[in-house]
Amino acid sequence: VLLCDEATSALDPTATQSILALLKELNQKLGLTVIIITHEMKVIEQICNRVAIIDNSRIEEIGTVDEVFRHPKTVAAKKLIFPKGEYAEKISGEGKYLRLVFEGSSADRPIIANMVLKCGAPVSIVFANTKTIDGQIFGHMIIKLPDDAEIARKISAYLEIENITYSEEKDYV
Repeated sequence: VLLCDEATSALDPTATQSILALLKELNQKLGLTVIIITHEMKVIEQICNRVAIIDNSRIEEIGTVDEVFRHPKTVAAKKLIFPKGEYAEKISGEGKYLRLVFEGSSADRPIIANMVLKCGAPVSIVFANTKTIDGQIFGHMIIKLPDDAEIARKISAYLEIENITYSEEKDYV
């Protein structure tokens, strides 16, 4: 077992990539278990296959990187994976916002464009981000729904048909 505490902290990008490549090689070629303690989500996305989210000295969530990043269950995990950014200022108490999660093949399809065409109403994209985790494209987006309840229902039905994971976004998470 190799324990790495902030192994890439304060390194330039080239050195960081070299260290991560070495750790991955040690794991794959020697079967060495590498435990990485880091606050950098990009490190976890790039080389880890399991993750434990720790908050206030307590393990809040544990699982595969794929599962925890795509479907975080705890507030602590959501804050790390979906960090509060500029979009948070745009979300007010008015209106309905949805967080959409795109994974696998849904990340390659024109989901939003088709949703606008099929549901007959535009939506505002407040925030969007994509990442590659374990070789798979993963993305999330926050949209503001139209005020019309019937159109909002159609949009929810469309997302369910397309197997897009979504949840109502309230204030932050």
